[in-house]
Amino acid sequence: MTVPGDRRADATETGVRVDQLQALAENIRALRATHGLSLSQLAERSGIAKATLFKIDRCQTNPTLDTLTAIADTFDVTVIDLLTMAPSPVVDVVHAGEGLDLSDDQSKGEVLRSQVIGAGTLEIHSQRFRVGGAEVSHSHGAGTREHVLVHAGTIRLGPIGHEVDVSAGDYVTYLADCPHRWQAVSDEAHVWIVHTSPRAAAFIDG
Repeated sequence: MTVPGDRRADATETGVRVDQLQALAENIRALRATHGLSLSQLAERSGIAKATLFKIDRCQTNPTLDTLTAIADTFDVTVIDLLTMAPSPVVDVVHAGEGLDLSDDQSKGEVLRSQVIGAGTLEIHSQRFRVGGAEVSHSHGAGTREHVLVHAGTIRLGPIGHEVDVSAGDYVTYLADCPHRWQAVSDEAHVWIVHTSPRAAAFIDG
């Protein structure tokens, strides 16, 4: 089904294509960066649940037109603007500090790339973990796998109860569909993380 250009149009679902889901995720990230909004702040301003916005960001849901309309209205753009992918450059560079910020009390990090690949999604993070505490990540969804390459330092990581200590140059992979822990062992630990997730069949959020 084709989404009309009028962001006020009434419909119960969009039938958004996979390429449009990717464009939607990337456009919302760009708009959030321009307006300095976190997912929580966008949820508050748009009236859309943060969980729904999180799924849109990872191309894991086919949003309703009401959801698209609310997001479009928040940024004063049209639904078509949200679903249209900008032309891709021949060489795409993400400079240091330009990624989507993921920092918290225990770590400083950013998402460098998130995109649909085949029947799933791929997301690349650069993350620095501080000494003095542990961070627990919850399940990222069924079938999600993390691939970790340690760039500097030593870090204890992995599913809770199966953590391993790894150092600069080591590579680790594990299923991330259960709680898993990150803890810098000595000095600051810098890792590159690649998330791979199967794309669930499109479904509708209310």
